[in-house]
Amino acid sequence: MKGTSSCDIFNEIRQGNNRTFNLLFDDYYLPLCHFSNRYVNDMDTARSLVQEVFVAIWTNRERLIINHSIKSYLYHAVKNKSINLLKSGKHNSTIDDTISGIPAQPFLDLVEEAELQGLINKSINQLPEKCREIFLLSRFEELKYTEIAVKLNISVKTVEMQMGIALKRLREKLSDYQSFNLFYFLFQK
Repeated sequence: MKGTSSCDIFNEIRQGNNRTFNLLFDDYYLPLCHFSNRYVNDMDTARSLVQEVFVAIWTNRERLIINHSIKSYLYHAVKNKSINLLKSGKHNSTIDDTISGIPAQPFLDLVEEAELQGLINKSINQLPEKCREIFLLSRFEELKYTEIAVKLNISVKTVEMQMGIALKRLREKLSDYQSFNLFYFLFQK
């Protein structure tokens, strides 16, 4: 999908090509959810907003006119939907609280961050089951190796080995990104 032009993709979607639409959804859904979450601070709400954008694209496909890139269109649509939700007051936080919580970052940096977060999540989900479980317990639940070993009824050596495998695979899958940026995203939360 990456090598296909925006015009070709939207022409196929306009003609009702489900496969092309599904590929577009698969490529952009997770990064867009993370992007929207930066505004609304609620991943469930972000997912709903992104789904609404894709539903609108599909239902309005015959009338849809895209004058710029798919990526740009999708990110702007999600940004507008997120901000509109905050303005409507149908969300827990106010727009001023949310925007003040977002660092003064250029729009493209937020897009890049959301895409990287999506790529990291996709890479973590591709780890073997036990390896992924140990990695998530270590990095996101902040358990020590001994605590993980006790919780999963395995040896500390197994935890160490599985963490080594997880980190090696993640480094390989995410090698296009600078190590500093990658580890910042992996361990910031």
